[in-house]
Amino acid sequence: VLTAGLDIAMNSDKKSSSNDSFAALSAWIPCLFVNPSDYICSEYVGYFEHRKKMEIGAGSIEKIAAQNSLGSLTMGAFGKECEPTHLIPSAILTVNLTPQHDCIEAHGIHQWWKPDLHLESKLHKY
Repeated sequence: VLTAGLDIAMNSDKKSSSNDSFAALSAWIPCLFVNPSDYICSEYVGYFEHRKKMEIGAGSIEKIAAQNSLGSLTMGAFGKECEPTHLIPSAILTVNLTPQHDCIEAHGIHQWWKPDLHLESKLHKY
């Protein structure tokens, strides 16, 4: 709700180029493979979970918030154009729920080669 409110307040008279990019990417559905113990890639898990919660009760607010990040809005407040490149409209998110020893192992590609993985896949469509 905060992100959507900031976007409306800051961009009420202009259409953001990041919104155009977000709409252009909406038909693309990449397959993302993430581990919640990986500090780098785990943000996608939270991003799509948050969007799902917003869809349940906030509708149009969710659509605005999904297209913006607090970082890009903050940069915009200081007059810097910053497109949130990590925000994607849709994805097939595969989460490796197999416990990892540390963040390095959770970020590595070798985890995906193990035969005893506990995976959860879900389609998130904008």
